[in-house]
Amino acid sequence: MDSYLVSVFEFVVIVTLVGAQVFDVYAVMVRAKVNVDGTTQVLAVANWIQYLARIMNMVSVFSISLLLESKISTIGVPAMFGYSMCLGLVMIGLVCKFSFASPILRVLQCVGFTPVFGEPGKKAYWWHVKFDFFSRLTWFSVLVSLFINLAIIMPFMLSVRYPEVRMTLAYTGQLLNFCASIIMFTYVDRVFFKALDAGNEFACANKIITGKLVAQSILVLGVFCFYFAIGG
Repeated sequence: MDSYLVSVFEFVVIVTLVGAQVFDVYAVMVRAKVNVDGTTQVLAVANWIQYLARIMNMVSVFSISLLLESKISTIGVPAMFGYSMCLGLVMIGLVCKFSFASPILRVLQCVGFTPVFGEPGKKAYWWHVKFDFFSRLTWFSVLVSLFINLAIIMPFMLSVRYPEVRMTLAYTGQLLNFCASIIMFTYVDRVFFKALDAGNEFACANKIITGKLVAQSILVLGVFCFYFAIGG
């Protein structure tokens, strides 16, 4: 296959991974706006945006698998994850702090079919995030984000080193997803909905988003350490 086409395909995969990371953060922003807009339909919009992030991750995983099995990647799987995590970290920081992200996110959510939810799906839900690094919830959010992202990254990264156990590594990714789901549903979501009832949802969402940012920073460091450990 033409190397130029492969490079374009890899670029699209990286952009898709970055988009999934941004949507995952934006879903928390949307969820925090339930009481402000006075309709629980906002929760449906938030859940759909979060599911879009999962779909984008799935498409990326399929594409990377194809590149890996076909042995046609021009930059390599570790580099693809490294670039996507690094760019994702920058984009998450911009989304959290700068209001110019609001109209862009609104366009992206509309492209993602949110108008099917009616008026709540057409609104912009951006708000300025205040980072909180010293909360228990923040670090549980770090764990959830690390497990979810490692479930995607780890099987590919380790299969580069241990190709003979690719199938086993794929199922370890499912195990990490299971661990993330336990923490998410039994602690993070429970704390968020309690804060929602008490009218303290923005402070809670700040902590969850901060956790995602910290996890992203750890992943950037980890991916590049792995990349250099295997000799680039």
